[in-house]
Formats: sequence, C-alpha cells, structure tokens
Amino acid sequence: MKRLKELCSLNGIEIEDICLNQFEKYKELLKKWGRRINLTSLLSDEEIEVKHFFDSLLGLKAFEEAGLSISEKRFCDVGSGAGFPGIPLAIVVKSSFFSLIESRHKRCVFLEQVKRELKLENVKVFCQRIEEHYGDYDYLLMRAVKDPETAVEMTSQFLEEGAVLCIYRGREKFEGEIPGYEVEEVVLKPEGVDFTRRFLFIKKV
Repeated sequence: MKRLKELCSLNGIEIEDICLNQFEKYKELLKKWGRRINLTSLLSDEEIEVKHFFDSLLGLKAFEEAGLSISEKRFCDVGSGAGFPGIPLAIVVKSSFFSLIESRHKRCVFLEQVKRELKLENVKVFCQRIEEHYGDYDYLLMRAVKDPETAVEMTSQFLEEGAVLCIYRGREKFEGEIPGYEVEEVVLKPEGVDFTRRFLFIKKV
C-alpha cells in the first residue's frame, strides 16, 4: 500500500496503518475474485491503489470542499459493483454507516466477503436495484455515471427526503441544469497523478 499511502499524504488525506492493512486485504480479494467474475478490468497493484482506492478517497476532499461533514452520517453507495467508492470510504470514515446497493448477485457475494474479511461493522450490503430500496440517508454516492439527469431520476425518492447526491465524474464539465435541483461542481486536480476529478453535489431545491 506504499503508493496509496504516498498519494494520501501528498493530498492531505489522513489514513491510519490499520486502514492500510484493510486496503491490502481488499486488494488481494479484488485480484482473486476479479479474474473469476469480471469485477474490474484494473487488476495491477498500481491500478487498484490509484484508480480505485485513492480515487474513491478523493471524495473526502470533495465533501470538504463542498462544506459537507462526513462524520456520523448515513451513506448509500448506488450500484456499488466491486465496492467503489463505498468500501474505501467506509474503511477510513469509521463513524459513518454505508449501505452498498448492488443488483448483481455475484457482486453482492463478493461485497459480503469483503465486509467479513475486513470486519467492516459500518457496512451493509443490499442485493437489489436502487428503485426497490428504502432507507433514510444523508448522502448518496454514484461513480462512473454518464448522465446526471438519469442518476437524479433513479434516486429522486431519497433526494425528496433531503439526501444529497454526490456523483464522481471525469474531466468533462457538466454544462446542463436539472430543473428543481441545485447542482454544485467541485473540481480536484490531485498531486502525484495525472488526472482531474469532477464531483457533482446535487440536492433538491
């Protein structure tokens, strides 16, 4: 976890040694399961540490930039897949609770295995679509979303109740508007890597 530790240090993200041990276990599980059930195409140590773990943890900086507290909150990771960004955030933010919503059974089995082996008591896995899920959340998380409007439609029941949707996006700026919603964009250009991350924070007006 040398690369992850280095990037976190460069970018002011505090990470304890016990967390690094959990990330090491997580990485080994990703490599073991990834070849079997097509979890992710990124399976080298460098790719996992940078493009999955560190990228997920950049959300901590984005929430900070947006002036939003992340401690003792209820998060919902929508379409969690291999657990990004929910599990990396759950490893570091022990005081908050994370629901992982994933509709594909094999991926849910993997997420349950990660939860057990990493002893993540602040994580619960739900094997269902977000449209079928009920819960009370402060924040919703989505990664690799091409269309923010569709994301808002999918999660509107939670946004109506006051939750804030955080979408991890690439370098492309979101130029549109979503009627009835306030959209704030946070742009991060982290040290030590050559990519830009944009985050959209969307809430009901």
